[in-house]
Amino acid sequence: MDEFQGDQKRFLRQLLASGAPHFVVRLTLVKTEEGGRQGRIRHGYRSQVWIGQRMASGSMIHWDSRLHPCSDRGIKPGETGEALLFLLSLPPAVVQVGEHLEFFDGGRRVAVGEVLGAVNVP
Repeated sequence: MDEFQGDQKRFLRQLLASGAPHFVVRLTLVKTEEGGRQGRIRHGYRSQVWIGQRMASGSMIHWDSRLHPCSDRGIKPGETGEALLFLLSLPPAVVQVGEHLEFFDGGRRVAVGEVLGAVNVP
């Protein structure tokens, strides 16, 4: 947790002390020129995560999440890095280690990732 700073560290300590289920993910952000974000993601970045579920109509089902990159400088478009993933609207038992995830900001895909590990997941 040394890579986190000040308020970020306090917030993360509270989440971790609460026993909140979370995952360690490896993220690759989509390059800006390929339609991704313009800036890096930082601690507390909220996005929608897609785990492959679709409605009967074919529409993708997105779930709210919060990401905390494991680097104090965040992750820039085109870079790969690790982050802690907290699911805000999805039961954590649904996500499995090794699973492929996609992250969206509105309708725009901003990152792809893989679940490396699970912590406090029932």
